[in-house]
Amino acid sequence: MKRPAILVASLSVVLLTGIPLQSAQAGEEGELVAWMGRLQYYTHKLGLAVAAQNRALQGYYVHEVEEVIEHIEEIQEVDGIEIGKLVKVDLVPAFEALEGAVEVGDQARIDLAYGGLIEACNTCHKAANRPYIHIERRAENPYPQDFAPSP
Repeated sequence: MKRPAILVASLSVVLLTGIPLQSAQAGEEGELVAWMGRLQYYTHKLGLAVAAQNRALQGYYVHEVEEVIEHIEEIQEVDGIEIGKLVKVDLVPAFEALEGAVEVGDQARIDLAYGGLIEACNTCHKAANRPYIHIERRAENPYPQDFAPSP
C-alpha cells in the first residue's frame, strides 16, 4: 500500500523534531510557533556540526535552516508584528553570511557567522517585542547523533 509522499514527509518531521506540523494554536500564530520550533531544532544541530567542523553536515543543516526561514518569511503578521519583514531584514542577511562561509569552508568564518545568526535571532525577537525569547549557543548534544566528520 502506497502512502502519499506528503503524509510520510509530515510524519517524518513530527518524529524527527517532535514538533507537530500544525500547532494547537490557530492561524498564523500557531504556524509561527511551529516553524520557530523547527528553526531552533535545525539551528542547534547546525551549531553542533559547526563545533565538530563537519562541512558535509554543515551544508546539510544550512539547507534545512534555509527552508524553514523561507516558510517563516511567508508569514505576514502575528499580533500586529510584520514577521516576514523582520525576518528579511534581521535574519536573512546573517543566514546568507553563514551560508556563504559554509560554501567556502573557512571554519573560523563559519564559526563567526554562526554566532551572527544566533545574534540575529535575538535582534529579531527584540524587534518583535519578544526580548524574553533569548537564543543561546549551546554545546550540549541531546541527540543520538554523532556530529563528527565521517572518516
